Amino acid sequence: MRREFTQREEVLLLFLVVLLLISGYVKLFMEPLNTQLEDAQTRLAAAQDSLVVEQTKLAQMQQMEKELESTDSTNAYQEPEIPDYDNIDNVMIQLDAILSAATDYQMTFSNVQFGNKLVSRPIQMTLSASSYSTAKTILTDLYNCRYCCSLSDITVTAMGTGGKTVTAQGDVTAQRVSVKLTATFYEKYDSTAAAVKNAVNASAGSVSGGT
Repeated sequence: MRREFTQREEVLLLFLVVLLLISGYVKLFMEPLNTQLEDAQTRLAAAQDSLVVEQTKLAQMQQMEKELESTDSTNAYQEPEIPDYDNIDNVMIQLDAILSAATDYQMTFSNVQFGNKLVSRPIQMTLSASSYSTAKTILTDLYNCRYCCSLSDITVTAMGTGGKTVTAQGDVTAQRVSVKLTATFYEKYDSTAAAVKNAVNASAGSVSGGT
């Protein structure tokens, strides 16, 4: 036998239906939306952290470039010497002294380029230093080398533990630093004098002794 609901039961039933609808809406729509919002906020915070690190590194690199450019205006600056060709042995002595401050380094020697009066000797370098200040000192010493040279293609990267690039918050200046650059040394070259010297050496090498 079917029984009619009382007015109180109808109100309670309506309240229950509304409560179920609200619960379903929260469960199906609000919770996923809140989860997506939290994920987006987490990604935004990580991106902001990375941006701060990159901005710090960029500011430090720009400061280093300015310091290198202004070095020639200081009282300690001395006009570099352009030695005669071939000066590689003396260059290596200077580089060994300058790069001794690095944790480790590698050098690759490109082909020597001869001009009318000058010889260009490009050397690609990859080095690591214990800190940003040490790397700055090495680059400054290279710039102020007694033998005339130019620095180009300079790349400085702050490294974390295990050689990984720093992508989190922290003092970048205290991190291990990796530096890549090309140092081109210049030497004076007289093609006429070199030809005469080579001819003399060839003549001397062909002399044979006898009685």
